[in-house]
Amino acid sequence: MTSTSVRDYGDQLAGLLEEAGFPRMPARVLMTFVTSESGDLTADQIAQTLGVSPAAVSGAIQYLRSTQLVRVGSLPATRRRIYTLNPAWYTVTLSRATMYGEIQELVREIPAELGPDTAAGKRVAEMADFYAYLARRFPEILEEWRELKNQERPSAS
Repeated sequence: MTSTSVRDYGDQLAGLLEEAGFPRMPARVLMTFVTSESGDLTADQIAQTLGVSPAAVSGAIQYLRSTQLVRVGSLPATRRRIYTLNPAWYTVTLSRATMYGEIQELVREIPAELGPDTAAGKRVAEMADFYAYLARRFPEILEEWRELKNQERPSAS
């Protein structure tokens, strides 16, 4: 069972994610994984830790699985599922850089009504430029992070 101080800390972290636009319950479940000792939890353990219904946990897990933040497995000799935090959970968005390229391409298909001289057209063009920048930089940032992590903690790689 998670201590009250750890649960409160996880809720504070989840609150920050929520403020940044992350859905509330998936944020709480994600931070439950992050603050757990093993990073492996059953839905019952998550529900008990957070004091929420299994249905709330199920929806959050489904969201976290779809974003590749959590993986599913099964407990040996049982039919119960166990969920595991992706070891590099915080880099998942960086490793999905192709999504930014796709956004950039779609944004470049600006309808004629949003011409380059309109305020909306300028916002859309700026968004396209921003996503082009992200698509270029994310692989570099991810590689820099891996190198830094390996330098600081060679045994953790």
